[in-house]
Amino acid sequence: MASCDNTAHLDGYLSSLRAPTLATLSNMLNPTKVLLSDDGHFRDWRGVAELMGVDMLIIQNVERTSNPFGSLISQAKNLTANKLIEYLEKMDRYDVIDDTITVMENDLYLASRQNISNRTKAEFPQLVTIGDQECYSENGNLVQYDAFVLYAREDQEFVDRVVEKMEGEYGMKLCLKERDFIAGLPFEHQAVTELISNRCRFVLPIFSPNFLNSEDNKFVVNFSEALGIERGCRKIVPCLYQQCDLPKSVRYYTRLDFTRQNPYWDFWDKMKKSLADPSAPPSERMSKLDALTTESNPEKKDLAQSSPNGDISEKSKYSSKLVPPICPKPNINGELKENKVPQDEAVPQELQTTRETKHWLKKMWKKSKKKSTDKQKVKVLAF
Repeated sequence: MASCDNTAHLDGYLSSLRAPTLATLSNMLNPTKVLLSDDGHFRDWRGVAELMGVDMLIIQNVERTSNPFGSLISQAKNLTANKLIEYLEKMDRYDVIDDTITVMENDLYLASRQNISNRTKAEFPQLVTIGDQECYSENGNLVQYDAFVLYAREDQEFVDRVVEKMEGEYGMKLCLKERDFIAGLPFEHQAVTELISNRCRFVLPIFSPNFLNSEDNKFVVNFSEALGIERGCRKIVPCLYQQCDLPKSVRYYTRLDFTRQNPYWDFWDKMKKSLADPSAPPSERMSKLDALTTESNPEKKDLAQSSPNGDISEKSKYSSKLVPPICPKPNINGELKENKVPQDEAVPQELQTTRETKHWLKKMWKKSKKKSTDKQKVKVLAF
């Protein structure tokens, strides 16, 4: 309890008083007093309204309510406890002052402490991860993550591959509870939900039989689903690591299926694009995600530099696979001689590759057509 000798807190607004204190003031000022004060003021709630300078029409409306003083205070947002005490002295209501000054001081003291606490929380947000500590000390901001990875400890080996690919090769920022959370957080579930709600773009659950054995994992999945429905956005990116009986709600999601890989699409590339920032411009998003991949692959880097637009065309990617080896041609004397182009008629390497590819494809087409014709002739003769 605060000391009653200190009246500094009486500068606070009456709207900050607790409900029991306001009820006590109403019970003492609502009853009508016939006798006026020495200065001619009403000695009930009407005296407070008069000294406040309230319009007569408002006073008439307040008088019709069951709690006139409470209705009056609810409209006077800027009325302080010190000002009310000044009015009560002019109304000769020292009995009200003596009975309520202590509780008003205590209420306003607690309200000021609560305001300080709220300002402290706003100025110094709760740090959840190790990255938050480093980032906040540098620029005063908290880390924004591309995805929160949710998994079972038994699947740590696969999660290590996910982190290696997404962070190591594609430059993304993932959040793993065991790796990134600082120790000593009082409410782990609250920290997880706050992080997912405000600072993680997606949630990446790694589904497996071990994953479904954890009630905590199920809770986070359900929370993330509800959050996505509430905000009308894509929040969960399900990843099936091992075959298991998925929750009914998750079965309707398109998912990353590690158990059904094929040569027509790359699992890791699909995960990268599924976790990419949808709000970023395409050029910025692709340059951010492909920067490390281009640096780690010299062939792609060389092709990107040789292209006028700085990108890698589809023909350039697969030309090395489709182009057959250059066959030497015999000269007049029967000697094998490579088909060379004169120096002054040199053709760019990319154009040579394209021509050789077309020539080879045309040759293979003619060969297959000839075989088909020969087969038809054989069938006719047999008939």
